Amino acid sequence: MTEIVESAVDADPRASSSPADSPSRTPWPALVTLLAGGGVLALVVWDGPSILRAVSVPAYIAVAPGLACARLIRIPDGLSRFVIGVALSLALGVLVAQGMIHLHRWSPLLGLFTLTAVASLASLTELVRNGLGQHPGREVGVE
Repeated sequence: MTEIVESAVDADPRASSSPADSPSRTPWPALVTLLAGGGVLALVVWDGPSILRAVSVPAYIAVAPGLACARLIRIPDGLSRFVIGVALSLALGVLVAQGMIHLHRWSPLLGLFTLTAVASLASLTELVRNGLGQHPGREVGVE
């Protein structure tokens, strides 16, 4: 039993995980979330084609806010991260809808704006935490 604990302590988690397993190594999902949020809001505000809105808005609401928040948790398994992200998106959607009802401010545009703000805030947090300009393989040391 002691050998297992010692080998687990000595093991470097960065050496055994590939960049694909580490959700925080690449900035592109956060950037895509930011761009998709702006695109969905633009479609709704400027009254884009109805078929495009009918597909993109529910897909964005069902995936983006929770997946952006789930990436902050750093879950290594991609399927688990996706399932937790979708569940969190649906829960956030319900909470936003209940909050609007409670405050007597029901508006589909306000709900979409709030969920987009949550997703954008989580994405910006991820970008700032990981450093947008830093390279993933490069470590910064203080001399």
